[in-house]
Amino acid sequence: MLTETEIQQNLEQVKVAFPHLTDWEYNNEKNQEYFGFSIWGQFAANSDELMPRLFYVTFDIYDNEWQGHLTVGQPCYLWSSADVGDAHLLETESCKSLGEAVAALKIKIAELCQAFSATSNLLAE
Repeated sequence: MLTETEIQQNLEQVKVAFPHLTDWEYNNEKNQEYFGFSIWGQFAANSDELMPRLFYVTFDIYDNEWQGHLTVGQPCYLWSSADVGDAHLLETESCKSLGEAVAALKIKIAELCQAFSATSNLLAE
């Protein structure tokens, strides 16, 4: 598990990396839902609606390697499932540090956004 100082450093790092996400939380124990330390923040795509669609960025550490995840519905945890209203959209390979996992997830998010925003030649004609 991480020390309180390490937790605060990691929390600050992800808040700076994802300034538009809110409600940052973390888990710092191994239990039925987590392998150990995990930290997540949320983005409400339609925050003015009664039931906004929530996207989550989650980072966790397992065997001294970090991984980043983009999910919808709930933060990433061991029992995440589309059957209960959440789904994994993206995840990174294992990384040596939180900073590497943040950079890798940002690249994957950018690639996903680019895939959906790229203009097709058929539309341009």
